[in-house]
Amino acid sequence: MRILLVTHRFAGEEAGGTEILADDLARALMARGLDVAWLAAGDPPSPQRRTAAEYISVPAVFKRDYPVGWREQEAQQAALIEQLLASRPAVDLVHVLHFSRVGLAFLDIAPLRNVPVVATLTDYTAVCPDHQLLVRSTGAQCTSTAHSTSCLGCLGAPTAAAGDVELWRARNVAWLNERVRALWTQTPHQAAELAKAGVAMNKAVRDQACYGLPDSWQPLTESGSGSGEYLLFLGRCSPEKGLHVLLDALADSPTTLPLLVATVPDDATYEERMRLVAAADPRVRWLPPLSRSDVGPVLAGARALLVPSQWWENHPIVAHEARALGVPVWSSAVPSMRHLANDGGVHLVERYADPASWRQAIDAAAGFQGPRVLSFSRRVSAFEAFVDEMVSVYRKEVTR
Repeated sequence: MRILLVTHRFAGEEAGGTEILADDLARALMARGLDVAWLAAGDPPSPQRRTAAEYISVPAVFKRDYPVGWREQEAQQAALIEQLLASRPAVDLVHVLHFSRVGLAFLDIAPLRNVPVVATLTDYTAVCPDHQLLVRSTGAQCTSTAHSTSCLGCLGAPTAAAGDVELWRARNVAWLNERVRALWTQTPHQAAELAKAGVAMNKAVRDQACYGLPDSWQPLTESGSGSGEYLLFLGRCSPEKGLHVLLDALADSPTTLPLLVATVPDDATYEERMRLVAAADPRVRWLPPLSRSDVGPVLAGARALLVPSQWWENHPIVAHEARALGVPVWSSAVPSMRHLANDGGVHLVERYADPASWRQAIDAAAGFQGPRVLSFSRRVSAFEAFVDEMVSVYRKEVTR
């Protein structure tokens, strides 16, 4: 069975959660004997990092204000993808994980028109062209039912583009309801928010994320006392991840424990500002970019992971990884992450936009000396079961 995985980017050295999930899926599906091709915009990873059998790359040519003018842009991308698939083996099933840089029109080209499609929604792109239901100018949370005129400020688009955006959002919901045969979401809150926008949840397989873990981290799972040497922030360097809140809180904290900051580049202007703030505090150490294999030892050495997200985060992969290694997590109590509190090692910060609340969290995390309860093996087994379930869904849809 030949599977076409679709994402907006490939999993390179600076991969985000969606790309890491796709990378783990490709590896696991290949191990089960499936033939996996991966389609995305941009350059594929170096040969030594590849997990799929084949990488199909298209240019990242969508304009900054996409979906304004989406029909023309998606049609051009679809024509190119049709050329690329023409000489390749037939695809049995398409699994879309993110489409922001490839669109959806390619699913109607001749090689894919009658192929079953399933989808994993890792953020809110289907209903939010800026992906995260966040009002960029204010940092306030938006909703899936907001009128499309509300999208224009985040896109930097003119008023006349509202109709284009509205049609694009309606097309996406129709695609989910009519073409997609099985659906995975990352959190119950995300599923509920998508349902408000008209996405039917009768095809949902799961509403909670499940991630893999690198085999190379297994030696890190020896039991420890929990007395790590530093606090840790790990994530994209963009305002919604809340690093500014954390640095403000640290400035008022008496802790002498270092704060290590490891980021994936995203918002260059924001990162420049945060680096200036960090440079003024000798307790902050900004690490060079980390590969995924390097993340494990950094996580394992932390006293605690701090996740000050300011948006409806969809179960950040780093929280999953930290808990696998027994590292406690202090996380914003955004609605989409409240279910994480079912894990006794996750501590929610209720007033998560308030630096004073995060100062209390920093002090609590710095003073934490409890035993580490590792869940690495359990989570590895859970991911294997998750992939087995996914393959059974694939087979069912291919033989329908």
